[in-house]
Parts: sequence; structure tokens; C-alpha cells
Amino acid sequence: MTAPTSPDARAVFATGCLEGRQALVTGGGSGIGRASAQLLADLGARVTVVGRTEEALVETATHNPDLIDHRVADLREPDAVDAMLDSLNGCDFLLNNAGGQFVAPAQDISYKGFRAVTRLNLDAPWYITTGVANRFFIPAKYGKIVSITMTPHRGMPFMAHSSAARAGVESLTRNWAVEWGPLGIRAVAIAPGIVHTAAWERYGLVPEQVGAYLPAGRLQTADEVAAMVAFLFSPAGDYITGSVLTCDGGFDIAGAAPSG
Repeated sequence: MTAPTSPDARAVFATGCLEGRQALVTGGGSGIGRASAQLLADLGARVTVVGRTEEALVETATHNPDLIDHRVADLREPDAVDAMLDSLNGCDFLLNNAGGQFVAPAQDISYKGFRAVTRLNLDAPWYITTGVANRFFIPAKYGKIVSITMTPHRGMPFMAHSSAARAGVESLTRNWAVEWGPLGIRAVAIAPGIVHTAAWERYGLVPEQVGAYLPAGRLQTADEVAAMVAFLFSPAGDYITGSVLTCDGGFDIAGAAPSG
């Protein structure tokens, strides 16, 4: 099965509206990260995608090799992040998208499992954002941070570890917005719903059945999340900061989520 796309969502932006800007996209080898990187490049930004699998990153970059570059780095390791950031010539936009988790009842999550998820979903965004701010945003008195989190905020069965980490990123987003706002830096979190990606398909669920539980009646596409990212990075998003934009097809208000 091929994950669906939403070309109409990508088509609303002015050609070249991000020319002259440089973006760093984590988790850029697939899903939301790939869709976002490719859209940002289509709008004229120079994009560096980061991840652990070079083959996937190269595949993302083939969409527009003149504007998309890649770096291989394990974002859980501070030394690897530092080396990656030191290799960049500049950065105006940061998309914290890399993440991952496993499905488990809250009582069965081990300390090791909890830390594996929080290191990637909370520690890594904190460390890379601080590094980007110190190297690029604060000296330039300009920068935009968008972090991908998750809904439902009311609680998601079997996702206690990831929900806790994403809530931490949302809290960091508010703090960054307050502290760095006077320096020309904006920070926003996007909380998508269930996004139909190749990674989601590995859960073995039927998209039509899961989508039927949502008010929107279907799953979200990576392009729809990418369009929100591009909007926030564009001049239209200049006055939005410190917010969590819940873009989930009504998942957060729909009541109990199916657990199997």
C-alpha cells in the first residue's frame, strides 16, 4: 500500500515564498519530514535533512538535489548533533520532526524503554534546538522552530512514554517563545492526528477502519502536516508563537480511541 498524498494542500503557497531561507529538518528520510523538506524546497528554501539512514535521506534529496542536502546523525547523541550543526553554513528554520515509539501498556514500559523514547522525542529536540539557537538564531536575531508533537492530548492508550515526551516538547515550545521572542525567534508545536505514512502502516491496521472513528472520516496525510509547517515558516506565520496547533481531524475531541 502506498501512503496517500494531498497535492491540493501543497498548492496554496506562492512560488518562491521561502527563497533565501535555510531549513533544517530532522527525521527527513520519510513521512512528515520528507514531505516537509520537499515542500520547503519547492518553495525555494535550501533544506538539510537529518536522520540515521543515509539511503532514505538520499531518496528525499532526489526530489530537488539542488536545494536538498543531507546529514547522517544519531540525534540522541550530543556529539553527533554538535558535529552536524558545525557542518552547516546557516539556519533560519528548524523542524523538530524525528521521533519514534513502541506500543505498550503503561505498566509494562520498562525504564530502558521509557528512556529510549524520551531520549529521541524530548531530549533530542531540546538539545538540537538549543544548539541551533546559540549558533544561528540568537546571533541573527531571527529564527523559527516548529516541533511535531501528537494528539490526543486527553490521553492515548499504550503511548504513555511518547505522550509524556511530546508534552515536554510542547512545554519547551512555550518557554522558547517567551524567552527568545524578544530576539526575533518564534516557536510553535504542531500536534497531528493519525498520519498515514509508511511507518504507520507497519502497525498492521486498516486505514479506512481507523479513519472511520475520526470526525474527519479519514486519516491525515503527511502533505497536510507539511503544509502547516510551510505556513508557519512563511511570512504568514510571523505572528504565531508559543502555540500548540492541534491539526488532527478532530481526534482530540472524538472520545475514546480504539485500542485494537
